[in-house]
Amino acid sequence: MFTYYEALEFLGKREKRKIKPGLERIERILQSLDNPQKDKKIIHIAGTKGKGSTSTFISNLLISHKFKVGLYTSPHLQSFRERISINKKLIESKYFGEMVYRIKEIYEKDDYFNEIGEPSMFEILTSLAFKYFDDEKVDFIVLETGLGGRFDATNIISDPIVTVITKIDYDHMDILGNTLKEIAFEKAGIIKNERPLVLSKQEKEVLDVILQRANEMYSKVYIEGVDFNTQDIHIEKDRTFFTYKSKNNYFEDLGIKLLGMFQVSNSSLSIKVIEILNDLNIINLDEKKIKKGLSDSFIAGRGEIVKKNGKIYILDGAHNAISMKELKNFIETYFRYGKINMIFGILNDKDIEGVLKVILPCVEKVILTAPEGAKERRTEPSTLLEIIKNNFPEKEVIITKNIKESFIESNKFFNNNYPILVTGSFYVVGEFRNYLNIFYTF
Repeated sequence: MFTYYEALEFLGKREKRKIKPGLERIERILQSLDNPQKDKKIIHIAGTKGKGSTSTFISNLLISHKFKVGLYTSPHLQSFRERISINKKLIESKYFGEMVYRIKEIYEKDDYFNEIGEPSMFEILTSLAFKYFDDEKVDFIVLETGLGGRFDATNIISDPIVTVITKIDYDHMDILGNTLKEIAFEKAGIIKNERPLVLSKQEKEVLDVILQRANEMYSKVYIEGVDFNTQDIHIEKDRTFFTYKSKNNYFEDLGIKLLGMFQVSNSSLSIKVIEILNDLNIINLDEKKIKKGLSDSFIAGRGEIVKKNGKIYILDGAHNAISMKELKNFIETYFRYGKINMIFGILNDKDIEGVLKVILPCVEKVILTAPEGAKERRTEPSTLLEIIKNNFPEKEVIITKNIKESFIESNKFFNNNYPILVTGSFYVVGEFRNYLNIFYTF
């Protein structure tokens, strides 16, 4: 058997392997585990921006309605166990280690994997999550895709109760395609026959692709801004209030801790999911429980504000252009600062230049760094420096070799009172949280 840390070491080696599209490997593993994903009440979420927040909102709304809810998300910030939880409690370390070992034994003893290839880290984790949720007899599973949708390991499910697609934009182009239509086609792969779809506002070319797929699957679509919307948005320093309106409901004075206008959108998607479950007579919607579920929702590293040692830190793992645009709007809305300082590190499969062009105009000084995690995928700070010098030669920039050094240097290099934005990758944000002494209760 593996201990938890032996399992992490094993998974870390698998993370470096190239992703192979297809569902054959996870299907084979799940068959050996007696198909724990079968006959479950599953809400399946895909998208480029906001799927993690939307998943959390949905989970908390169900928890507030007194259900036992399994939540599967990625990536994590400070512990792998964050990816798999039940009613906000992370998966037990002992179970995690033992199940990783069991799955390893399954594919090592099965000759069929010689033909189809060994499973990826994400396929192992997804199988583990299904087994855990089955063993713990959860009432609902809220399931976030890793990337894409059509060939994502989570798409092994055949009968979700509801599917959700959040905002789609450019990301993972090396896998999903170079156009919005191609990316939308992959994301639309989660739409299932005669299962309702909740859809955020989209560009027309994205909307056309998704609606075509939904029509082929006889899936009823509920579109943000058409079938439900938000209004009367009121922004305060630590909370945003709004009204939700649909054909059957009008909920006033809803408050969320997750800051940013895009979180109002994400929360509206989650409310629509609960409305659908109510219409299907699966739950009894309660407005007070809606308010509580939204109010209780929080995700570290998404518009997270930390005040420490006389400084204001903004922690957000924005790693694509659309996320960075939302983050920039968030900073301008909630802080109204003309300038900020930034600690930045990003993985090499991202649109690095596009991301930097969005945020750098409002940045005074930059510290470039690289996370210890994902060493095979990180971008060297020297490469980032070259990109910045080519596009913004006037910027004051220094390089650090790791997050610890960036934290130390920030106290000297940032000699003004501007907020410090830590961004570019969830790996960067997670490691930086450690140096701020902010931890989950594991």
